[in-house]
Amino acid sequence: MNEWSVRENVKVKLVSPDDAASLYDQIEKTRPQLAKFMPWGDAMHSVEDEKDFLEYCQGRMKDKKLWITSILVDGKPVGMIDLHNIDLDNSHAEVGYWLGGEYQGNGVMTDCLKRVLAIGFEEMKLHKIKLLAEKVNEASNAVAQKAGFVLEGQLKDEIYSDGKFHDANLYGLVK
Repeated sequence: MNEWSVRENVKVKLVSPDDAASLYDQIEKTRPQLAKFMPWGDAMHSVEDEKDFLEYCQGRMKDKKLWITSILVDGKPVGMIDLHNIDLDNSHAEVGYWLGGEYQGNGVMTDCLKRVLAIGFEEMKLHKIKLLAEKVNEASNAVAQKAGFVLEGQLKDEIYSDGKFHDANLYGLVK
């Protein structure tokens, strides 16, 4: 399966280089916020960069170390959510996500995260999924908590973004 329904007008689908233009448009519109919390926020400079990244992701998916989807709202790619650092021997992975600013604040990411968790636990047979959120990223921490994640600890100077190191909250969810 390449596409999963989240709610009436929201789906997640495995990434494709065809998503590059729409995703890059959302990166451009949301760049200040993305750069604040995502190390790659300033590194994506063109549709071609995004296309190259999506092609790289497809290769990593073949290696079963990454499972990555575009978030579609009304059929348009507007963000991404993934399972990365997949360790099938130990049945765990980490989840990451971003969403274009105009689509934030109405539960889209929380619903997408819940759907991806179900895929990870039911289809991929994972036992545990971890989530790392900068301590000051209130929106990302709220999404984690709404999806049922449990705060397991805080990591000092764990994430480098916006030109400096930041503390991160480490969340976990066990099947």
